[in-house]
Amino acid sequence: MNLPSNIKYAVFDLDGTMFDSMWLWKQIDYDYLSKRSVQVPDDYMKCINHMSIMDTALYSIKRFNLKDSPQELISEWLDMAKQAYCNKIMLKPHVQEFLERLKSQNIGMSVATSLSKELALPALQRNGILQYFATVVNSEQVKRGKGFPDIYLKAISHTQVEPRDCVVFEDILQGVNGAKKGGFYVVGVFDEESKGDQNQIKSVADMFIDDFGELI
Repeated sequence: MNLPSNIKYAVFDLDGTMFDSMWLWKQIDYDYLSKRSVQVPDDYMKCINHMSIMDTALYSIKRFNLKDSPQELISEWLDMAKQAYCNKIMLKPHVQEFLERLKSQNIGMSVATSLSKELALPALQRNGILQYFATVVNSEQVKRGKGFPDIYLKAISHTQVEPRDCVVFEDILQGVNGAKKGGFYVVGVFDEESKGDQNQIKSVADMFIDDFGELI
């Protein structure tokens, strides 16, 4: 399986795409809400996984009538996540090999993530792949979440590359939809946490992979 020959740039999501990490956020949400005697609804992860951390905090406070301020909630989430991202979160299979292949083809790369840079940068560094990326953009740097193309356009704004010549790798339906709206070539990436949306992702994305090894 090969990418189109016109591709000059690649934009990667992190959680669920390059990192095997969606399980962590599910556990953090469970622990956080359980401490407040709130049962995690089945649709909660799907509702928040395209949001910035501030938007997620505001949404959670409103939905569950929480007494915490957004800053208090974010601080607690980050404290719970820091150790895992600095020490535990691992790459999915064949990610680094694929990045090396793109580098050898002179294809530039950026990250577009909903994840706080406070977590993203240490995890990228520890896993030995930070050097592949010209920029790391997160949702806090744009006005709208991943259901819109803003973050992907921001990730290539330092280049002269048009979206049609750029590929976006995403594991969630909102991200796939947002990138497609921006005119990008989109590759859907399998993740267990988004398995329920797999058929929809396949119907929207230009290509779907279970593993980056398929592109090496």
